[in-house]
Amino acid sequence: MQIANSPFIFGRKAVGDNFTDRKGETERLISNFRNKVNTILISPRRLGKSSLVKKAGDQSISSTLIVIHLDAFGIRDANEFYKVLATEVIRSTSGTIETWIENAKRFFSRITPRFSFGSDPVNSFELSFDLDSIEKNYQEILDLPEKIASEKDIKLVICIDEFQNTALFSDSVLFHKRLRTAWQNHQSVTYCIYGSKYHMMSALFEKQSMPFYRFGEIIHLGKIPADDWVKFIAKRFRSTNKTIDLSLAQSIADTVKCHSYYVQLLSHLVWLRTSDEANDEILTIAKDDMIVQNAMLYQYETEALSETQLNFLKAVATGIKANFNSGQVIQQFRLGTSANVSKVKKVLIDKEIIDLSGQGVEFLDPVYELWFIRNILKRK
Repeated sequence: MQIANSPFIFGRKAVGDNFTDRKGETERLISNFRNKVNTILISPRRLGKSSLVKKAGDQSISSTLIVIHLDAFGIRDANEFYKVLATEVIRSTSGTIETWIENAKRFFSRITPRFSFGSDPVNSFELSFDLDSIEKNYQEILDLPEKIASEKDIKLVICIDEFQNTALFSDSVLFHKRLRTAWQNHQSVTYCIYGSKYHMMSALFEKQSMPFYRFGEIIHLGKIPADDWVKFIAKRFRSTNKTIDLSLAQSIADTVKCHSYYVQLLSHLVWLRTSDEANDEILTIAKDDMIVQNAMLYQYETEALSETQLNFLKAVATGIKANFNSGQVIQQFRLGTSANVSKVKKVLIDKEIIDLSGQGVEFLDPVYELWFIRNILKRK
């Protein structure tokens, strides 16, 4: 049986039948795209933000609306961001290579663009600019989408993934002020900004002192409900002539606490071992396999923790969700002082090991929690 035939997708964007629910969020994004409402999508990593934005973008496209996708993950500084932005806007709004070059020359009056092409001109087209010229005329690049949209009488939606990476740029606050100043005046361009660092994104868009405060509607993306996952898992099994009992599908969702990436991964591992009908034994083996696959990473992360941080996680792993400052919890788990507990909690949140939910403190990665309980909490 070939892995490529698996009906479950993880580690890349889920499209078509591989996309699970998110009907309300999809409709909300589509409405924002069509009504020119800037959107900031915030959630912990691997909950399907990129897949959601891709689906909403695909369903929003029309003869008068173009969706442009950028990834800021590998961008190292402001100048490279300007270059990538200009390249993708030109590429997405022009039909041919000749038109790309023509429009780049026409829309830039104070900047002279340079063009480069690889062996595949369509996919390797790239604009570049003189660094001094960009610094003096960055506004022209930031306003490029608005100029093109206004002239062509169309609307553009620019979706930027891993935006929190721009906070690592030199003088990032000045850079963000430049973006905000330009983008808030655009009438034909809408921005959708999202990223995988939950707390960095929250800091950028929810702190009053930051340039992007109140830039647009903030959507906090939660987990897909278990009932939707159960239906999805059963349906995907049936699509390959295999079956899974609804209670077992529920166990898959419960095991990884409805975390999108891990539901897809664990479902895949169960599906892979199933000939006709999945069973509890297969799920147990698949669960062990999933934990082992990530063991080296979890071991590395755990070794980097201080003793107090490790003790705090032990408390969380035993089921304690709140009241970490109580004398009983502090004494039982050797957490030091009440002030130290607050400091440790903040550090673990910043490291994206734990998070605060409606039920209190929890592991951000449910499989790390499984590994931690097995290898740290219950280790003799």
